[in-house]
Amino acid sequence: MRWLLICLSLLSMNLLAQEEGTSLRNMREGTSFYSKRMDLYIKNRAAKRLTISEAQSLFKEALKKQDSKSLCAYSLNQDALQLLRERAIDVNFKGFLYLVRDTNEIDDVSLGILLRAHEVKTSSLYDKNEEHIISPDNSEANLAILKLIASFDKRFAKTACFDEAYRSFYQEVLKADKKIKSYTLEGLLHKARNEKLISDHLFVSLEQARINELQNPTLTLTSYMQKVRTLRIQYPLRDEKEQSNFVTVKIKKLKMSRRQRLFESYSDLQIIMMGNIIKTLRADLEATKVEILVYNGQEVRRRLELEPMERFRFAIKSLRKERARLSLNTFFNGRSPDYMDLMVASYEIGIIPASELEAVGSLEEIWNPKKSFWDKAGVWIKTLSSVATIVIPPPYGFIPALAIVVIEATAGKKKDPNTNDPSVLF
Repeated sequence: MRWLLICLSLLSMNLLAQEEGTSLRNMREGTSFYSKRMDLYIKNRAAKRLTISEAQSLFKEALKKQDSKSLCAYSLNQDALQLLRERAIDVNFKGFLYLVRDTNEIDDVSLGILLRAHEVKTSSLYDKNEEHIISPDNSEANLAILKLIASFDKRFAKTACFDEAYRSFYQEVLKADKKIKSYTLEGLLHKARNEKLISDHLFVSLEQARINELQNPTLTLTSYMQKVRTLRIQYPLRDEKEQSNFVTVKIKKLKMSRRQRLFESYSDLQIIMMGNIIKTLRADLEATKVEILVYNGQEVRRRLELEPMERFRFAIKSLRKERARLSLNTFFNGRSPDYMDLMVASYEIGIIPASELEAVGSLEEIWNPKKSFWDKAGVWIKTLSSVATIVIPPPYGFIPALAIVVIEATAGKKKDPNTNDPSVLF
């Protein structure tokens, strides 16, 4: 049954690709993550060279040249750059991509992948003299790696995107020498060029990959599109124009947005499982009644109906339990996604609409790190009336639950004052 579902999913993905063609259009994100001062400066300079509509048209033309089944950021960038040269448009390529993002022809996840590919291919090589390069010996392992370097174009890059080709190449390198150092590979690349085993152009490309540690797994355009297609097949969008600024907020200490992190870190199946946890939370909160049944054999001896606030606390405790159980699932291998990941995943598959997510995000006071958990909770209660446009089912509803989730994700808790209160179960 499981394999049947997988096969049906893959078939649906192929049919969807044939019907829709290649598309990276933004259907989920609000204000771009790339809206910082420097990004705006680069974009505004690019806007003096070409209009937004011209940028959109040119990008779509480059996108049509790509293979929808194996979309490659490096090929897409190269084709777009070639079109710019043919039209004699001298523009900063990053600024060009920012203009394309403004048209929603791409989203921030796609943009981030394209920018990363551009940065790799424009990286400056270290200015080293040959005498400063550590010369590798002629060990059996190094000779094997030299053969791998010489075969890069024919064996690895012939049918694969550059980043995928380099990762495959590096895996073979590790088979020859599992403890290889970066400086050893650098020396072997120089040796391969000096002995005319590879061209100067390929040497530069491989050095750029080595410097940028391209062997480390990262999200590609192909893998991103596959994830999105699977999610859209399983959970079609109710409104393709729905967008949220909550998912484009920068994550502290990371150079990416919440939605970028979601797709970088999780598979499509994991995203669905995470979203379903919030779906269960919603069902618990909207239940008309929650009871505890005490059995004596097969007979119900006692029935306890939870009070409204106890139902709320029960739903939150149930959420924590489901989150803990998720980490034990074989698909997560002990990894426990945080509350923010759960909410972004839920939005991605339509469990939380943008309006509710934005309502939580608008309660700016709860993000104040100088305030304690209960101080923030108090602010939340006072501020809840400001989101009256959201229909909140009595007595508490979904928006307050999400706010509490956000609070718990950003601050530690004091001891619950109800812990020693004998009148409450939860």
